[in-house]
Amino acid sequence: MKRIITGLIAVAGWLALLYSQSFILFWLIIAAISLIAALEFFAICLQSEEKTLRPLLTAIVLLPVAATWLQRIDLVYVSFIAALMLVAVLTVFKAAQLQKPFDLLLKASFGAMYIGLFTAHVILFMALPHGAAWLLFLTTITAASDTGAYFTGMSLGRHKLCPSISPKKTVEGLAGGMLCGTGFALLVAFFLLHEVNLWRLAAAALFLSALGVVGDLVESLLKRSMGVKDSGSILPGHGGILDRADSLLLTAPVLYYLVSYHLLG
Repeated sequence: MKRIITGLIAVAGWLALLYSQSFILFWLIIAAISLIAALEFFAICLQSEEKTLRPLLTAIVLLPVAATWLQRIDLVYVSFIAALMLVAVLTVFKAAQLQKPFDLLLKASFGAMYIGLFTAHVILFMALPHGAAWLLFLTTITAASDTGAYFTGMSLGRHKLCPSISPKKTVEGLAGGMLCGTGFALLVAFFLLHEVNLWRLAAAALFLSALGVVGDLVESLLKRSMGVKDSGSILPGHGGILDRADSLLLTAPVLYYLVSYHLLG
């Protein structure tokens, strides 16, 4: 029951946020969510002697998110490069105090891309024409794919998709999720997105549904490698922010460029 209630509240809040079409409000809320996600990420992957660097690393990896305030993709990439450089400098100066300094460099660099750069693209949607509608299209793919994959996998699942990372995922579940995500996404597009090619949109939705599963598996790989079940406990019945946003982090940049370069028209 907690899972259902949390899900309903999250959906209502997300729809209200998109309906407001306020860039400032959207930026503030997604930036706050990104902060929690970054804290979860470093809580999972940092070793004991690295924990003191958590606040500083969190600030560094969120530089691309902060840069979205100016609504310019070029400045987001400048901030991302700056974050990578700062991570390198920090690792070099702290190397003597760390058992595996290169591991920290890799983890923090991945965090800058995964949490900082990828999340920045979610915010940048609100600077695009019909950005709120595109975000609803994207999150519909994610939610419907997850639901379709769960029920298809439960009823028809026979062949394991990636048992070493996520034993419950099946090939049949993947197929069901892709079809479900695409169907509901096209329904959203029919009502809210005009002057688009539905065939191209369907192909994009299928690809994004599959890519969302990869995003989910990446986060599962992270948790399994670090021996944790959930990224956090902020969402009752769901776990942490990363547990819910993992699919969106990989799909948002792809859809952003498809829309930005008018490849779906």
